[in-house]
Amino acid sequence: MFTKVAKYMSKVISYPSNLLSAAFMVAMVFVMLAVTADVFMRYVFKSPIIGIWDLCALAFSIIVWGPMTAAALKGSHIAIDFLKDKLPRLPRLGLELLIALVSSAILGIVSWRLVLHAITLGASQTQTAVLRIPYAPFAYFAAFACAFMALAFLAGVPEAVGKIRKEPEAVEKVEKMKGSSV
Repeated sequence: MFTKVAKYMSKVISYPSNLLSAAFMVAMVFVMLAVTADVFMRYVFKSPIIGIWDLCALAFSIIVWGPMTAAALKGSHIAIDFLKDKLPRLPRLGLELLIALVSSAILGIVSWRLVLHAITLGASQTQTAVLRIPYAPFAYFAAFACAFMALAFLAGVPEAVGKIRKEPEAVEKVEKMKGSSV
């Protein structure tokens, strides 16, 4: 039952995760092309593109937060597992459960604080220096991405409980992961 809940949560979160990843890819390509064009214009025509650094700085907020939910769903974040892997089954799974809960809680708090920060930025009408682009939408984007990352870690909670309870789907997933890593 818990494993089915985890699969459902992952499925629901995967669509916004894909949208965030697509935004990341667009922003990454934009930064590469914009910087290349700026360097070309600077050295060939002695005229840089005005405001390109404003746009690149804003794009980096998307580059940083965009792919994080997908990484959390796939479990591809950087982790140091050498100590955890040496633990017996139940303490290891309990630690996975604790990590999922704590990560989800911390990311939820960060998302909430980002929303408050975005509200402040919007109220004060804070903008970039050259192009006068407001910062608030990018803070809301970061809050949205962080909230879905928290949900992705929260989806790990029922999965860990399913493993602890030895539900068949969870056991099959563990066996499949062991077979693929050899």
